[in-house]
Amino acid sequence: MHIIHPINEITLIAINLIQNGKPDAARQYLDKAFELNPAYPNIYYAFALLAEAEHNFKESFEMAIVALFKNPAKDLLYQQSLKTAMKSANEIIDEEVGGDIVNAFASTLEDECGKKIIIEEDAELKTAVIIELAENHDRTYHLVKYNSEFPSVYHLIMHELTHLLFAVQARQAGKNKLLVSDSTLFEGLSGQMYNTPIDLYIEDYLFQNYPDLMPDQFLSLLGLIQEGIHATTDEQILTIAPPTILSKSKTLHLVNAFHLLKRYGVNLIEEHKPTTSEREQAEQFYREYEECRANHTPGDEYELLQSWAKQLCLQNYFAIQPADKKMRSFPEVHQGKDINMAVTRFMVEALQYFKNQNDSRINEIAIQIGLMCGDGITPDTEGYTVPLIADKTFTGYQVLAYYYVSWAKAFPEYLQQLQLPFDKEYEFALEMVGMGGN
Repeated sequence: MHIIHPINEITLIAINLIQNGKPDAARQYLDKAFELNPAYPNIYYAFALLAEAEHNFKESFEMAIVALFKNPAKDLLYQQSLKTAMKSANEIIDEEVGGDIVNAFASTLEDECGKKIIIEEDAELKTAVIIELAENHDRTYHLVKYNSEFPSVYHLIMHELTHLLFAVQARQAGKNKLLVSDSTLFEGLSGQMYNTPIDLYIEDYLFQNYPDLMPDQFLSLLGLIQEGIHATTDEQILTIAPPTILSKSKTLHLVNAFHLLKRYGVNLIEEHKPTTSEREQAEQFYREYEECRANHTPGDEYELLQSWAKQLCLQNYFAIQPADKKMRSFPEVHQGKDINMAVTRFMVEALQYFKNQNDSRINEIAIQIGLMCGDGITPDTEGYTVPLIADKTFTGYQVLAYYYVSWAKAFPEYLQQLQLPFDKEYEFALEMVGMGGN
C-alpha cells in the first residue's frame, strides 16, 4: 500500500488551492505544514508559488532560493524552484531601483577615489559594460559605459565599480597590481586567471552590502555560469581548443559555479562535465578563497591569484606588477635589431629536433613551452628546462627559438599572436636546413 507523507499531502492541497485562486485557504494549509516540519523543501516551493500568485515577487524569489538550498537533489522540485526563482527575479528587477543603487554607489566612490565617475549609455557597445580608468585614458574622470540591451546591466555596472573600489583600496595600501601579458593567444585565459579570484570578492561584497541587487546578481551570475558551461563543453570548441588550456579554463569556471552554489543554491557543477581532478582542484580553490575571505585586507586578492596561477602552472602566462610600474616587454627590447644569429642557430637545432617528432608530440611541446614563455623568459639567462624535452637545459634565447619553431609547426595560424620578432631568423633557419619555400 502506497502511503502519502502527510506534510506532502498538505502541501499538494495548498498548491492546488493556489492554482485555483484561493491563496488565503492555501496559506492556512502551508502554515500547518510548516509547523509539522519547517525543513521540508516542498513547503518553501509552495510558499514561493503563493507569493507569486499574490504578486509579492520579492518573497517569491526568497522562498524559491530557500527551496533550492533545502533540496540538493536535482529533481523536478529543484527544477521548478529554479524556474520560479528566475521568473520572480525578472519581475523584481526595476530600472529605477537599479539606477538609484548605481548612482548612490558611484557618488560614494567618487569621494573615496577623489575623481568624478561618469556613467553613460552607449547603444553601440558590443559588450554589456566597460570601465575606462582616468589614469589609463589621460582623463580627470573615470568613465563607465553600458549597453542597456544586455541583461543584468545594473549588476554588471556595480561589478565594475567595485573593481574600481578594490583597486583604490589596494592602492592606498600600496598593494595594487596590474596584469601584464605579451601573448594575445593566451589573453583570454590570462584574463580569466586574473579576474576569477577578484570577482569572488567583488560578488561577495555586492551580496553582503546590496540586498536589493540580489535578483539582478542572481540572474547575472546564472547567465555567466551558463556561458562558462558552453565555453568548455561545446563540441566545436572542443575540436579547436588545446586540451590543456581548456582544462585549466574549466577549473576556473567551476570555481565560479561553486560560488553560485554557495550563495544561491543553484548547482551547475556537473553541467561542466568536469574530470575528478578538475572538480577537486576547483573545490580546493574555493576553500582557499573562503579561508582568505574571513580575514581579507585590501590587495589580498592578488596573493590568492598568484597562488592559484602557480597551482595551475599558469604563472608564466602573465606578470603581476605594481600598478605604477611600467614593464618593457621582450619585443620592445628586441625591436629594431638585425638578425640574431644565435636565435637562428637555435632555430636550426629546433627544426632538426622536431623533424623526428610526430605532430601530437610537437603540439604537446608547443603548449608546454607556451606556458613557460607567456612573460617569464629572460633571453640571456641559462638553466631553463622543458620537461617534455628530457636531459637538456636551455638558454633564454634557445627556449624562445624552440617556442617559435614549435608553434610555427603546430599552430601556424597563431604564430603572429606570439609577438616574437623572429620572422627573419626563422626564414634564414629554414634556408640553412634546406626547407626554405616549403
